[in-house]
Amino acid sequence: MQTLYHSGRILTMVDRDDAPEAVLVEDGLITGVGALADLRERADEPAEVDLAGRTLMPSFVDSHGHLLAHGRLAALVDLEGARSIDEVVAAFRERLAARDAGDYSPLIGAKYDPTQLAEGRHPTREDLDRVSTEVPVLAMHRSMHVGAANSVLVEAAGITAETPDPEGGRFGRRDDGSPDGFAEEHAALGALFAAIDPEGGAGSILGGGDASAALRLAAEDYLRHGITTAQEGAASPDAVTDLAEAARAGELPLDLVVYPVAAWGAPAREQFAEFTGDYAGRLRLGGYKLILDGSPQARSAWMSEPYDPVPGDEHPGCAYPAHSDEQVLAWTRELAGDGVQLIAHCNGDAAAQQWIDTVTQVGAENPTLLAERPVMIHAQTVRDDQLETMARLGMIASIFSVHTYFWGDAHLRNFGPRRGRRVSPARSALDRGVRVTLHQDSPVTPPDMLLSVWAAVNRISREGTPVGPEERISTWEALRAVTTDAAYQYGEEQTKGQIREGMRADLVILSADPLATDPQNLRGIEVLTTVKDGEVVYSA
Repeated sequence: MQTLYHSGRILTMVDRDDAPEAVLVEDGLITGVGALADLRERADEPAEVDLAGRTLMPSFVDSHGHLLAHGRLAALVDLEGARSIDEVVAAFRERLAARDAGDYSPLIGAKYDPTQLAEGRHPTREDLDRVSTEVPVLAMHRSMHVGAANSVLVEAAGITAETPDPEGGRFGRRDDGSPDGFAEEHAALGALFAAIDPEGGAGSILGGGDASAALRLAAEDYLRHGITTAQEGAASPDAVTDLAEAARAGELPLDLVVYPVAAWGAPAREQFAEFTGDYAGRLRLGGYKLILDGSPQARSAWMSEPYDPVPGDEHPGCAYPAHSDEQVLAWTRELAGDGVQLIAHCNGDAAAQQWIDTVTQVGAENPTLLAERPVMIHAQTVRDDQLETMARLGMIASIFSVHTYFWGDAHLRNFGPRRGRRVSPARSALDRGVRVTLHQDSPVTPPDMLLSVWAAVNRISREGTPVGPEERISTWEALRAVTTDAAYQYGEEQTKGQIREGMRADLVILSADPLATDPQNLRGIEVLTTVKDGEVVYSA
């Protein structure tokens, strides 16, 4: 089957001045790029797609996200639209009222954001006791790094005034030291997760339910936004098993790269040997993930300088690491021995330094670590001196650019103008020779790649505040970050991210040419068609 695309703008992403007339696709590969007459002569009665002035370009590559979690969150109570604690409570009550009588299973909600709540704070156990004093209730922050529980769940978890804060996390306290229901970071959240599912442990709130249904929902959303390569960037052993079963059953309509979390127990690679090389059933194990700190909007990212004071936190510190230097070094040495890519969640500059120091040391001992292209995920507050070292190491910065839109105002409050304005410093990274990719960290933010491009190019918060205009990048640079350079991050630059002969026919048709669009209007461009391996998988 041959398909010939023509009569529109074709962005090859090889060179911004490329302007081929047509693209020929056959058996899932791009077999011709050039003049329309020449490709018509070469083709054998192809199906023709008249672009009618619209734009054809490579489809988008998600450099960091959580596909399975994105789908599974769809089954939880949606708190994203809540604008007050009362609305959080009301959302839970509505779901509880729809249950069968006698159903006392845990009630879990996700995506509340205190920066959007009238009270400007997290819910407490007293707030959530208004939902139920019989059913365990857990509200997860949009970052998925902190949460709040009602008294039933706090007591089931055995958290008391005498319970010490775990290393790499903390519990919220009342004035008398008793727990107020708040839990910060996975080390503390783990107590709540274990009370919900004693067998599941960390990550269990996203581990249940129908994996096939979750994958279908998430994949539909990704494809609707033009993404044909996705990531499961924090996989538990159970999640790896679920994803492997889905791949074997042929249930993945897009490519998925999986990174198990080292702290949650790395699954035996021999158990999933078929996924350790190229894709099998559109799934492959990309390497391993380390989580080194928390969330900057939740003030749990590990910083080298204290957060600025804000009401309710007048004496802030620098937060803390998720793991000790010794533990991170031990994991990195062990996992680098497998010859796979390592990616590390680093929001604060102290966490970034821990990762840079670790990669520098282990990379000198085992150059394979550097050859596999280590990645700093988020890189929210990375400093210029750190970027210079990252460039020397060949470490990739996968930048959460859309943070400047969703939480730019919070960052300016948390860090002050000097540090807050340079959150997600893509311009500084590129200028120092660091390869940059952009991501949404779904389900934290929607898998909307064009919104990420808009955010990186404009750097305007949702309240309309400019957030470090000096860190803006060009539309061309942003598009490369979600196509060519994202493919490079996965070691797939010879098959994805550009339109040239021999590449996989992973394509997207847009309503307008991003390079000819006013930067302010980039997020208004629509994805009209998504093509995976030559087949249309989404059409508006």
